[in-house]
Amino acid sequence: MGVVLVVLAGGIVGLVLLGDRAVSDAGAEERNCCWEKGVTPAGLGERIGIRMPEEATDRRAAVKRNSRYSTGILAFTLAEDTANGYLSRMVPEGTRMIANIAPEPDAYKRDAPFTRLGLTEPETIASGLRKTSLCPEDTGTPEGRRLRSCVDIYAHDFASGRTRIYVRSSSG
Repeated sequence: MGVVLVVLAGGIVGLVLLGDRAVSDAGAEERNCCWEKGVTPAGLGERIGIRMPEEATDRRAAVKRNSRYSTGILAFTLAEDTANGYLSRMVPEGTRMIANIAPEPDAYKRDAPFTRLGLTEPETIASGLRKTSLCPEDTGTPEGRRLRSCVDIYAHDFASGRTRIYVRSSSG
């Protein structure tokens, strides 16, 4: 009887470990699956209707596709005053970018994470972050008229005088 219990317990432990490994492998496969190759910041900006100022530095972009939709992520850095001017041409008058008063925990997961670009997820940033969402039909601003799909825009004042703009766009 004791041997049977030991064998049974060993089998259960083995199944649990295999299950954990399968979940871990599936998660890793999902994170690494379906990323388009050759995506450039300029190309993605054109695709979603985001024009980056010439002064933009540290430009990064990626697109993840699945069977139903694709998600584009774009990030670039501007001098703070240039970023504020750019955002005022993007965000309609009367629409306020809000602070991230309830940042998500470090374990925050997204289908197309900015960590793919080597950046912190904007939803996890507690200070110096403003955010809003825009759709093409919602804005008649000079930059907003160019939008081809809805976007989430985040502006993070991450260093003295420097702002990183994050853009996430999903389309069906």
